[in-house]
Amino acid sequence: MNTLTISHLFSNLQAYQDQYLSIVNDPAQYYTPVENAYVKIWPAAKQPLYLGDLLQLWLAEKWIINAEKEPLINTILREKTQANPQLNQYVYAIEGNLLTGKNSAQAWSADLADKATLNVSALFQFYCVWKSLNRPQIQHKNYQQVV
Repeated sequence: MNTLTISHLFSNLQAYQDQYLSIVNDPAQYYTPVENAYVKIWPAAKQPLYLGDLLQLWLAEKWIINAEKEPLINTILREKTQANPQLNQYVYAIEGNLLTGKNSAQAWSADLADKATLNVSALFQFYCVWKSLNRPQIQHKNYQQVV
């Protein structure tokens, strides 16, 4: 399975949007790895975000920063988006520490076609939205144990 990059995703975003339903319903497509897309909140282990995760988060506007629409994620940024005129930043990675409160997010700026690092006051909202995603079940082969 090929690993996608964030820049590749955005250069082909319309194609992924057109295939959205087939991607989120097919485990083979849903679980396509995306380079540097993850949730890492210490002390928990780093968990990857997949193509299907990102499409759900972005197309539902849960992990998009857009000063005109004021989505959920804007309410937890330390700096107001009005102070930063860039619109349409698509978050693809969050990282933080529950003890120190040092949290950040990586986002792709659609306007600049480049990555950006954002300071985040709290990761709980990010985490809850991500954990609430509907993911297709992976079919496991039945293995018989030899006794």
